[in-house]
Formats: sequence, C-alpha cells, structure tokens
Amino acid sequence: MENDQKEVKTENVNNDTNDEVKSEKPISNVEENSTKETLTSEEPSSELLAKIKNQIEFYYGDVNMQRDKFLIEQTKLDDGWVPMSVMLNFKMLASMSKDINVILKALESSELIEVSEDKKKIRRSLKYPLPVYNEEYRKAQEARTAFVKGFPLQGTTIEKLKAFFNAFEPYENIILRKYQDKDKKLQFKGSIFIQFKTMEDAKAFMAREPIKYGDTVLIKKWSTDYSMEKEKEKEDWRQKRSEMKMKKNDTAKGIEDAESGEEDDNEKDSSLPKGYVLHFSNVPETCTREDIKARIGELEASIAFIDFKMGDTQGWVRLQGENSAKSIIDKMEDSKMVIHQSEVTFRVLEGEEEKKYLAKVKQGMVHTRQKSSKGKRGGKKGRNGQRGQRKKRHSDDNGNEAVSAKKVRRKV
Repeated sequence: MENDQKEVKTENVNNDTNDEVKSEKPISNVEENSTKETLTSEEPSSELLAKIKNQIEFYYGDVNMQRDKFLIEQTKLDDGWVPMSVMLNFKMLASMSKDINVILKALESSELIEVSEDKKKIRRSLKYPLPVYNEEYRKAQEARTAFVKGFPLQGTTIEKLKAFFNAFEPYENIILRKYQDKDKKLQFKGSIFIQFKTMEDAKAFMAREPIKYGDTVLIKKWSTDYSMEKEKEKEDWRQKRSEMKMKKNDTAKGIEDAESGEEDDNEKDSSLPKGYVLHFSNVPETCTREDIKARIGELEASIAFIDFKMGDTQGWVRLQGENSAKSIIDKMEDSKMVIHQSEVTFRVLEGEEEKKYLAKVKQGMVHTRQKSSKGKRGGKKGRNGQRGQRKKRHSDDNGNEAVSAKKVRRKV
C-alpha cells in the first residue's frame, strides 16, 4: 500500500532541479547532473553539446512552456526572442556551460530553436507554434501518461530514473511523487508519472511485460485509471462520512425516544416525508457525488443526502421537505441533466418503489439508533475494563469502603 501521508509533488522552479521545492513541474528528458562539466579543450564534447541542446529544447518544449511563467513572460517582450544573458540565469544550463559560443554551437542541429543573426538571442522556431493549452490538450497529455510504481523508497534519483527509461520508448517528462513526512521533509513515494511523446509510444510501453527495476517487477497502469481509482477511494470516504452525518441528524430525536421508551410504530412510519426522493440513472463511470450535488444545486434544490457511489450506474437524491422532488424535476428539460457529457435521467420515486426505498432508509436509521443507544447505556470502562468504576475510592479486603490516602491528606 502506498504511503497515506499528504502528497507533495515536486518540480523544477525556473527549470532548476531542487528536491526541497513544494510544487510540481515536469522534469525534462535530459541528464540533469548537478556537477559542472568543465571543458578540457577548446572543442566541446559531443556529449556536452547534446546535453545543452536537449536542455534548451526542454525549456522551449510544449510541456515546460505550458507552465513556466518566467520564460513565458520573457518570450512576450521581443517577438519571442530571449537574450542569451537571460538564458544563462537558468542554473542547469549554466552548470553545463557559460560559454555562449558553446551553447550556440549546440543549437546548430536543433530544429526547434532559432538563433538570431547577431548571435545574441534565441527563440522557439515559428515553424513550431505552441499548442493551444485547453481541456482537449490536457486530456491528450493525460492519455499518454502512465503511472509506474515499485521503485526503491531510498536512493532513487531523477538521474537514475532517466537512465533507466532511456531504454524504452521516447518520453517527454518524468514526475516523482513525493510527500512531506512529520518533519516536513520530502520523501519519495516509490512511484512516478511518465508522459510519453506520442500515444503510440505510451501504448508500446504499456504493452511491455514484465518491466523490472533491479529485481522488482514494476506495477504500471494508465494515469487515467489510476486517477479514477484514487477518486473512487476519496468518494467512498466522503460517502461514508456523509452517511454517518446524515444518520446522526436523522436519528437524533429517534435515539431520545428509544431511550425513554416513548416511540411507537406510528411515529416510525411518519418519521420520513413522502415525495422527496429523486432517482437518477444512466450515470457515467467517472461521475462523483460532488458532480451530482453541483448539478442539482444549480436548480436551487435543498439537498439532504445523495445515496450514490462513484462507479454505480444509478442513485438517489433525498431532498428536504414533503413533495419537494417534483418541483426539481419540473425545472429539468425532459427530466434529464448532462453530467460528464452524458444525459442522466431523473424521476420522482413514487408508490411501492418509494415505500421500499424509505423502508431501507429507516432500517439504516434504526441500526444507527441501536448502536448509539447501546453505546450510551454501556457507559465508560475503567482501567480494569469494569463499567462504572470509581477512581478515587476502593474497597479493603473486608469489603469496607475506604477513602484514598490522597483524599485524607487533603482533609487534614
């Protein structure tokens, strides 16, 4: 099971690697070695030139330009051109080389990056306009992203991961999943998100079986499937919390009546209103209780409880007030509402169907009432597990009640 602490994603701030930052951003498919590589001759090595080219292409790539506010602002100042003096402010690039001539030489083979005639500025080539970063683009990114886990919690670095994944299909970025421990330090969760360059590359990677990291077989799944599973876990937890709150409110008076012995069958039958339940069906798989609540809320409905779990195809909405369901249905078009691009059908629960559903609701209330009443009657247990035991008095061997020495001293 993965660590349950709150996850804190990590990113490169201004494209510079720092494991202690507290936000997240994609990491380029570049060997980001923190040690500076010094040139031993006038001619830079082909390896160094490739690193420089890949790093700058990452800066100007689709992934980074989606969220790098600093670089985005710089590209707005001069028709996309950014001075080399500004580029050298990026620590990762500067760690590779501060020689502008070396950097420009590395870009000679780049199709993505243009160099100005005076050799003082660079920009992303106009032949490769940035994509429109809309919801469609975001979904396309997520579609070619995989969730992979099984990596060692200790000693796993981005450099090791990039070296490992270079043996597989081309990827755009790797995101290490981290969380803050009790000392506010970032700890690796043993899992990552890896975004591939194309959907075909992503499918090819997912088709590989098995993939081992050392002796460990990695667990991999589509990012969308992982996100849906986590959302369902959260939804189940919210559902359980909401049910407990609802039952507590619905049975507060019933608990008092049960303890006093004054509740009769007629009172039970009249405890719930009629005509206040909406049934809905044709629910998309990705729909959550919050989605239903938001859409019904748009109709100014007073919602008491939503009986639904993510993954179900149908559910029920309990409103507040007798015969309140019909007025909400009347506000819908053909008794339908679009949720997650699907038409969800609503109807008022009536007749025998309503009776059976309310009986089920009452049964749940009675169960909660009985548990609560039992807990109240039981009282608190003492240190030795005995109920109602006093702490400040005890009995001697002859059964005579004695006052504790501590209390005697107070009286003296």
